[in-house]
Amino acid sequence: MSEPTEIAGGESTVIESGSELAIPITVKVLGVGMLGGLLGMLTMIPVLVGIPAALGLFRPDPIAEFVPLTELLGIEPTLTLGLALFAAMGTVLLPMVFLVVGAYLPPEGPRYLRGVTFATIFWTGFVPAFMPEGSAVIAGTFLVVSLVAHWVYGAVLAGVLDRTVGIPQHEV
Repeated sequence: MSEPTEIAGGESTVIESGSELAIPITVKVLGVGMLGGLLGMLTMIPVLVGIPAALGLFRPDPIAEFVPLTELLGIEPTLTLGLALFAAMGTVLLPMVFLVVGAYLPPEGPRYLRGVTFATIFWTGFVPAFMPEGSAVIAGTFLVVSLVAHWVYGAVLAGVLDRTVGIPQHEV
């Protein structure tokens, strides 16, 4: 049996017996998601860039290559433009996607680990796009470091949401 329940802002939702409170995706939730994405990016970068740089493996060229669509507009891909697009995706696009799919990802708990699952899925697209050329050691280091960096991003993104506004629960 379900019963309507009033929540902040006069919005109403339904609590199914034995299930979680439905959390709508509001402007506030979007803002917190973007903040979580920004904090996730800030914690991811030292792992993704710092470790390979310390090992002498990092090269920024793939980040500049991240913006091939700019060539359609007649803009030359640059490292700065690549970093801006990379940051925009991690701060705006990925948090929005997580807000929609996060409720359906495993595990049931702790809920911040849903962000790790989410980041692992996106890591599978990151790897072929940014895989460096070189030895097996370079490839292996890249795989491990980039996976850990994505896990850090996902855990921070979902953790910020879970501790503040909650990970939205909704029906599709």
